[in-house]
Amino acid sequence: MSTETTSKFNLIWLLSYISIASVSAAIITPALPEIQSHFALNPGTVEWIISAFLIGYVAGQLIYGPLANQFGRLKALRIGLTINLVGTVICLIALVIDAYWLLIIGRLITALGAASGLSCTFMLINEWLPVSLRQTAMSYSVLSFALGVGIAVMLGGLITEYWHWQACFWFLLIHGLIMLWGTSVFSETLVTPRPIHPLAILRDYNAALSSSKLVIFSLVVGYCSAITYCFSAAGPQIAQDLLKLSAAQYGYWNGLNILGMLSGGFLVKQLLVRFPVNTVVAMGLLGIAMGIGSLVMIWGTESQSALWFFLTTASLYLFSSFLFSGGSLVASNALTDKASAAAMMSFVNMGFATLCVILMGYLAVNPLLSFVIVLSFVWLLVVGLLLSMRTSGAIDAQ
Repeated sequence: MSTETTSKFNLIWLLSYISIASVSAAIITPALPEIQSHFALNPGTVEWIISAFLIGYVAGQLIYGPLANQFGRLKALRIGLTINLVGTVICLIALVIDAYWLLIIGRLITALGAASGLSCTFMLINEWLPVSLRQTAMSYSVLSFALGVGIAVMLGGLITEYWHWQACFWFLLIHGLIMLWGTSVFSETLVTPRPIHPLAILRDYNAALSSSKLVIFSLVVGYCSAITYCFSAAGPQIAQDLLKLSAAQYGYWNGLNILGMLSGGFLVKQLLVRFPVNTVVAMGLLGIAMGIGSLVMIWGTESQSALWFFLTTASLYLFSSFLFSGGSLVASNALTDKASAAAMMSFVNMGFATLCVILMGYLAVNPLLSFVIVLSFVWLLVVGLLLSMRTSGAIDAQ
């Protein structure tokens, strides 16, 4: 195998680790109505299966920076993947004894482990890959995110419709084992270990939070994640209640979202070569605004057109990929301490997305309107922050 082929394979395999948690979070979303019925839960209670995962995912982002600085990027990643497997086994035990709250605990532990995939991958991108491949990796990182979420939703829909939703957790167990084994492809990038000292960790994270560039562009990435996870929570309800789709039909239609984000991933690579990052992010925000307008029209006309709805969400995925790639490129390189930068970027990113999902759950309106309200509010917030930082000169043209 040639060196070029090896590099391309390594790049593709490395990027697959970004979507570990996304696959775990998304694959069970088509089964939420089935899970609610199986355990006789109310809508607020069943949403804990998503909320608990996201809470664990957010908390996990701050764990792996210090671990990676002392023990190495690969060991930190492997520790996380092992915890991910433990959580999945707990979920399977919960299904055997029919204990919903043990299932929730298992999902929380799974997320704590799966969080290593996102933060450690960005560390390895910035340290393990040659400089010539780093921008390409950031551009294509959204493709891993898209394929992970999209294929997981499609598989989850098919498993739920034609087999049984419990099998989703067996899939996650096999997937986790493969990803742990696959870390042997990479080599360690840590040169000088840094012992874990709580005060030093707090100092490093405080320095990260003091970087306006890191925080603002992490929120830009977080908007992309918010769109993905809010849709994962609201999509099954919209499909069942408003569009009258089965779990399998929802999975099939979700293929349009995969195409949207894949198209965005390939397009953003070309755009980042030709335009500054700020311009690419602005393009993404403009496209998302048009998508939100289309959703408002669907809600206002009470349309039941699955084609209109999923073409609109596909456009949201396409333009949000501009935010994911552009924001990640800036935020993860905002500090010389790549581990702290990647960990804090992931924490702000997923924390922001989690708050959006929780907010959407508390809105006492139908799921489509809740989705629209949250996306509109976050759009205004992100645009306002970018404009204020740009005006104050805290961020330069990228």
